[in-house]
Amino acid sequence: MEITLAPNPLYDQQQNLMINKVATLIGENGSGKSSILQSVFEERLNKRAHQNLNVVCFSSGQNENYSEKFSSYLGRERQAGRGLALECMYFDKPWSKLLIFLATSIKRSGKVRSFLRERGYVTESAQNGDDQSTCLKCAFKIDKNYVSRVQDALKREMKGEVNTLRSTPYFRSLDSFISILYSKDYEFEEPIRKHTIEIFADRLVDISFDFPRQTQAGEEGAEAGEVNAQAQNTAFDPEVSFFTQAADNNYFIDKQGYKLLFKGGIELDQLSDGEYQLLFLYALIDLFDAPDTLFLLDEADSHLHYKNVEKLWSLLHGIQGNAITTTHLLDSISAKENRIEHLKVVENGRINEDNKIKQLINRLGILSRMKSVEFEVCGKLPNIAILDDENDWAIFIKLSRQKGLDISTLLAISPLKKSSSYTNDEDTLGEAKVNWVKALSSSESQVFTRKIFLVCDRDEATPNWKSNGVQLAGRTYGKLVSSIKWGQEHSVDTFLLAWKRREIKHYLLSYTALSHHERINTINNDRLAAKFHLRQHDCADNDGIRKLPSEFVKAATHDLINELKGDEEAKGLCMDKLQAYIDLIPPEEISEDITNMYNFITGKL
Repeated sequence: MEITLAPNPLYDQQQNLMINKVATLIGENGSGKSSILQSVFEERLNKRAHQNLNVVCFSSGQNENYSEKFSSYLGRERQAGRGLALECMYFDKPWSKLLIFLATSIKRSGKVRSFLRERGYVTESAQNGDDQSTCLKCAFKIDKNYVSRVQDALKREMKGEVNTLRSTPYFRSLDSFISILYSKDYEFEEPIRKHTIEIFADRLVDISFDFPRQTQAGEEGAEAGEVNAQAQNTAFDPEVSFFTQAADNNYFIDKQGYKLLFKGGIELDQLSDGEYQLLFLYALIDLFDAPDTLFLLDEADSHLHYKNVEKLWSLLHGIQGNAITTTHLLDSISAKENRIEHLKVVENGRINEDNKIKQLINRLGILSRMKSVEFEVCGKLPNIAILDDENDWAIFIKLSRQKGLDISTLLAISPLKKSSSYTNDEDTLGEAKVNWVKALSSSESQVFTRKIFLVCDRDEATPNWKSNGVQLAGRTYGKLVSSIKWGQEHSVDTFLLAWKRREIKHYLLSYTALSHHERINTINNDRLAAKFHLRQHDCADNDGIRKLPSEFVKAATHDLINELKGDEEAKGLCMDKLQAYIDLIPPEEISEDITNMYNFITGKL
């Protein structure tokens, strides 16, 4: 199959991609592999291209570029009354439990069910092979806004209107879902407060998910045999479309609080990271694989044991549809299924077929020694700060200096970028950073490092801090740090720290600086309680500012600190613009968290 790729942020020309079942994009970090996947996803999402394909996108990490656009797409489909007619999907880890549950529920001969059967994690009925043991526990609600919309639709129907909210396939499925799992007497007359429900796999058959039906003779303005426009299409199973909509943005179902239990009370979270991710990928194939499906898999092989990497590529090369994947793993590139025609070298957003063999040899040579080279270099650094982004350290230093603190000691620390690995309640804040340190400690490289500071974005986490205000407290974090083992000849002091605000850009919020740029209303508005509003001469150390959604901070500061390359898209942090902005912040409007972090780090050097 050949598809035309739209221009992407790194390459402004169209290009063609030949997919022989699987096309695997390889290249250095920042080469544009993910940009190519995202351009395909967005073109299909906005119906500009690839309309003959149903697109399913997966990312091993959380990617706001995908999730925000997908959520907007779902909203548009709901508003248009096409709430279940989905032809383009995006999933990251928070969706995993739901999809695995759906796969074992409706795909009896699928990969997920086979996995559970092999490990004795499932009880199946003798007659139909239904999964009788798997249970999804989740929080469910109906808010007053939706109740109002249903009641309004009812009033309009009484006046003779036909195509209302109540006639949409999504509502009909929701009505059946509530009747079966909550109450047969519920009539959408009052909200349902959030509470936990248990959904057993074999109960899904009792729910009437909407399906395409033929218009019947006698219906107004229609002839027998016409397809009802209000009925959903059959691109994907209606159960999948319904639950995807219900869990989008925690609309009716809160996907952050899922628990998935198998036979004997075994929880999905008890499986290894590799088994967890392999099950997630199996679910995607079970639910969405078809001749007209195009999978976009961004680093799907991350977290997998090398034996499971082999299983992954064997699985992908046997699908009915096609897949575009990205990888950094040597095991993936050298997998026997990935022949030369499957591997695509990406440079600056362009698929480069020139001197392909030489490029592949060079890339494989780099990957085979990349980790050891990284450790050899990092082991020579006396003091390291590991953050979610190197630019976070620059912001911290500039705020510290503006606060009147002596930053000369901080300049002796080298910043590195590693994720904090927190995407939902099942993750442990800072675990990915700790795992990197553990890999350094077990490497064969000589290590001269003395201090490592793991500085985490708080994100959605709700940890406790020690009295110093920056160091994470509690048994979980203590055990995490103590799991790092160094040899007898060398020991490195490692400290697990976190900002009290969601991320460091939240510390750029200042009444004076934003007022200067006439942006204060982007923060001080009715979306934030008045008691939490930014005020002159106040450092805003309150829970409202600490937990403020990142998109609000971005709206306030995005173009004031970043270099833009058109359409408000950030090319990167501009140090000159950042400094000019911070120069406007009075010292008293800079959070005490900055001082606490400064005092802790400098006190340990």
